[in-house]
Amino acid sequence: MNIVLIGMRGCGKTTVGRILAQKLGREFVDMDELIPKKVGMSIAEIVEKHGWPRFRDIEDELAGEVAELDNIVNATGGGVITREKNIVRLKKNGVLVWLKANADALFSRTTENSDRPRLLKGRSLKEEIAITLAEREPLYYRAADFIIETENKTPHEVAEAIMAALKKVCCLIGDPVEHSLSPLIHNAGYQALGIDCVYLPFQAKDVRQAIQGVRALGLRGASVTIPYKVSAIRYLDEIDPLAREIGAVNTIVNEEGRLIGFNTDCDGALRALTEVTPLQGKKAVLVGSGGAASAIAVGLKKSGVQLTILNRTEDKARKLALRVNAEGYGSLNKLAEIPAPDILINATPVGMWPQAYESLIPKDLLHDGLTVFDVVYNPKETRLVAEARERGCAIVYGYKMFLYQAARQFELFTGQQAPLAVMESALTQVLQGGGFVTRSDGG
Repeated sequence: MNIVLIGMRGCGKTTVGRILAQKLGREFVDMDELIPKKVGMSIAEIVEKHGWPRFRDIEDELAGEVAELDNIVNATGGGVITREKNIVRLKKNGVLVWLKANADALFSRTTENSDRPRLLKGRSLKEEIAITLAEREPLYYRAADFIIETENKTPHEVAEAIMAALKKVCCLIGDPVEHSLSPLIHNAGYQALGIDCVYLPFQAKDVRQAIQGVRALGLRGASVTIPYKVSAIRYLDEIDPLAREIGAVNTIVNEEGRLIGFNTDCDGALRALTEVTPLQGKKAVLVGSGGAASAIAVGLKKSGVQLTILNRTEDKARKLALRVNAEGYGSLNKLAEIPAPDILINATPVGMWPQAYESLIPKDLLHDGLTVFDVVYNPKETRLVAEARERGCAIVYGYKMFLYQAARQFELFTGQQAPLAVMESALTQVLQGGGFVTRSDGG
């Protein structure tokens, strides 16, 4: 999890970056220092011989390489944000912090005798700074996760301001995360309540390092999605009893350096289900054995449901059934043998892209009086949901579980009641657009 400093030359990226890296015990990477090492020429020589476009191409290549590093403080070149692909790559595992200053302040910190090549010919340095800043400001605003004003602050004060801002970050840890709708609904909630927080997705190749990043940077909390809901447990200081029973966490709350794991999938699923049907004494078939299935299975048993767990791999169904004390288990072939279930739940990714037009449940097994719950939330109308409606079943939409588990996370992170209507509106507007995400399992 990287801290990426963006801003104009003269804003203090290098000086502040070194201070920040020392405070956090991290490696400091200055992209403008790496470029000459990469090509064997100074930046001035590159521009003189090949022009600014070639320099930007080299900068692009380096941005991609640096974005693959982890737990660094990265001072970027002032123009890295002029190409959108650099922003996308740097954001995958980084918080982008704009060190902001006005043109006069930038000019006062920049010397006419600098060996850096000029961007605009025929202009004074002061004019060049003013013109370039005016062109780039909209790009910095769009790219930045946080803006730190640097005028009238020492570099040490700027570094402290960055560390304070990081305590307002909540994030999503998973792989992949780029299509997740969690940032959309969490940030909509923060905005609605005027909470000074931001929710960011981080693509994590190593869950241990990602959780260490949450701790080291002092982030407020994290959502955890596949494939890390089970493996994350071993790196936390405390596990909520329900999450311990489920065997998976989807939420981490940072309480002054102590990381506590929770599972909100269970509450989210039960709330979505009980809006449509009572649970006590009902017979349910749960298809799947992953993290979401485990959370749902625990919740169903606590609600007095007679539960049968089915999975393509029967041994996985057996292990989950034994752990939650389900009444039965088996392979998907046993689906037709279960007499008159009241509730049928798909807790697998089948129904989502790239399996968006598939279903594990034969249509002829769907009937009037059956409640069908598909945890896939994007697309909203999966094949299973569409066929269940045709057969007269009651429907529980997956997006409801996703919404309710996110609302509970919001409350754990902020201590405030989630603005559910605002979050649901933000979510449904996107889902009605028909786009696909690649994963569904809680984030």
